[in-house]
Amino acid sequence: MKNLKLKIVVISLFIFQSLVMVRVFFILKTLLLNSENFSLSQYNLMFLIAAFLIWAIVSVVFVVLIFRVLSKKEKIIIQAPIKDVVDKKSEKKRRNEEEQRKLSEIEKKRNKIVNSLMDGLTNIGEEKKYCEKLLSNLAKHYEIVQGIIFIKDENDSFRKSATYAYYSENEVNEFIEGVGIAGQVAKNKALINISNLPENYLTILSGLGSSAPANLVIFPILAENKTVGVVELATFVKIDKLAEQVLTVLSRMLGEQIQKLS
Repeated sequence: MKNLKLKIVVISLFIFQSLVMVRVFFILKTLLLNSENFSLSQYNLMFLIAAFLIWAIVSVVFVVLIFRVLSKKEKIIIQAPIKDVVDKKSEKKRRNEEEQRKLSEIEKKRNKIVNSLMDGLTNIGEEKKYCEKLLSNLAKHYEIVQGIIFIKDENDSFRKSATYAYYSENEVNEFIEGVGIAGQVAKNKALINISNLPENYLTILSGLGSSAPANLVIFPILAENKTVGVVELATFVKIDKLAEQVLTVLSRMLGEQIQKLS
């Protein structure tokens, strides 16, 4: 609305000034044509003086208006980058807050799962029963189809302590750190998640027949940054990133208790 009023004022002044200048042009033309009998009436003299004053005033007004317009444009140009910077900072802050919120939700969910997996373990005083209960909790939450827990003995070998849905005519072999996949997990103290297992790698037996799981996750049980046990879990469904985080946290929580029972 302000811009429209300003435009009307400018156009009106321009038209008025143009009309005045046309009149001045005709007066001066008449004077030039009759230069020999030069005479200027009082009316024409007053008109010329008034026209000069009008021209001066309108010129000043135009200068002021042009200065205002230029100042406003300069202000807009200056404010635009500032606004962009503020918007970018706000957007970055919003993204950081959203990321922190998601991380907080994941942490709460992870802790809830860890607590559910530790449920009923603290009151068990026998290693084998402790490991069997742990496998049972893992099976309920992650729908594992086969599991084995190995515990490190006094000879630094990892022997079978408990199994879940494990059927085989062959006894589970012991291993040492660095030998085989489980031995490498024990040595590196880090979880490994393997997908697309070969068909004959593992076989799950049930009343409905036999099938081969496609995924295997192996994680260490740690106490004082030493591997005291290893857990192998076979599943038909791939273990996701959240599950990997849960099992990594669980590996350190189990270590102290396992060490006491061994």
